[in-house]
Amino acid sequence: MKNLLPITLLAIFASCNQAAKPPAQDSSIVNDVKNLVPVAPPPSINVTTAQIQAPDSVFDDGSIPTSWETAGFDDPADFKQFIARFKSWVRENQADSIAAVIRFPLRLYPSATDFTSQYQQVFDPSLKTAIDTLRLDRIFRNSQGAMIAGGRIWFAPLPEGYRIIAINPK
Repeated sequence: MKNLLPITLLAIFASCNQAAKPPAQDSSIVNDVKNLVPVAPPPSINVTTAQIQAPDSVFDDGSIPTSWETAGFDDPADFKQFIARFKSWVRENQADSIAAVIRFPLRLYPSATDFTSQYQQVFDPSLKTAIDTLRLDRIFRNSQGAMIAGGRIWFAPLPEGYRIIAINPK
């Protein structure tokens, strides 16, 4: 009897330590699923288009902006596309393109010539960065129009199109 106990314990221990082997067919299931469900890369997302189409009824800080209608804009998506073009003009230093959409005279720039001669001082690196990083679904607006870059540039819809109506110093 004394010899029976160690043999029984050894048999129990040996049977508990053997891992069950999965059936060979289990691994083929994974391979079959890979063949049935091809993995495609995610569709490319145009950031500008996504921002134009994104709702902008609440800003990141929780504030609720004035409606586009109150700001005078009938077609917000069209204005956002205009701002996307404006951003590229700034990025590419196209002072003449920017001057073409300014309603002159402005307080600091009475003419297009005055503006273009001072373009580098007006569109300094900090303003360019603010414009370049502007999200099109986060444009501030009120009854005076729409502004970007913390109030440095104001836009309004006029009969001749969207125009810059103010450029403010820092």
